[in-house]
Amino acid sequence: MRLNINLEKLQEYMVAKGWSEPDLAEKVGVSRVQVYRVLRGQRAPGNEFIAGLLNACREMGLNDLFIFEEPLPVGNEDGEEATISP
Repeated sequence: MRLNINLEKLQEYMVAKGWSEPDLAEKVGVSRVQVYRVLRGQRAPGNEFIAGLLNACREMGLNDLFIFEEPLPVGNEDGEEATISP
């Protein structure tokens, strides 16, 4: 499953927090160059970037931070809870 950062919401969040791109890089735990490239679409966010972004932006939900190319599964289509057989 591929996901993209919701740049508009992330930038709004950064403005509200008073964060610059270097601030975001420090909070995410990646280089400034990596933040620059991801925010400009030159590089896809890797697992480390995604995990760091989720940690740094805890007030935002997963669905606010990311745009999923495919819909996420909701659960069983028959509406029943899944059970695990021994």
